[in-house]
This record gives sequence, C-alpha cells and structure tokens, in this order.
Amino acid sequence: MSDSDRDQVEQRLVRIESALAHLQHDLEELNASLTRHFGRMQGFEARFTRIEHELESMAEESDVRDPDNEKPPHY
Repeated sequence: MSDSDRDQVEQRLVRIESALAHLQHDLEELNASLTRHFGRMQGFEARFTRIEHELESMAEESDVRDPDNEKPPHY
C-alpha cells in the first residue's frame, strides 16, 4: 500500500469515527429525551386515572342524590 493509499484510508477512518461519535451523541440525546417524555407520560397516566376515578365517584354520588336536600339552581 502506498503512502497516499494509507492517507486516504486514514482520512476515511477519521471521517467514519467522527460520524460514529456524532451518532452516539445523538443517540444519547434521543434516549434522554425519550426518558423524560416517558416520565411525563407516566405522570399524565396517573392524573388521568385519578380524574377518571373522581368522575366515576361523582357519577355514583349523583345517582343517589335526594332532591329535597338540594339547593335550587339559582343559589
């Protein structure tokens, strides 16, 4: 292999290593973003479940209301 061939191979290897380093960085950034979004989704799911239970309990309470004990709508 001539010196120019070695230089070309070395330059190509440097470009490949640089591209790999950038890809690794991008992958780490994407992973961090995905982890943050997953945590937010878990929080939203917990809030949704809590609201769902509150709505269910409100619906159950409304089924057993006594009209005589309720205030008129204008109060």
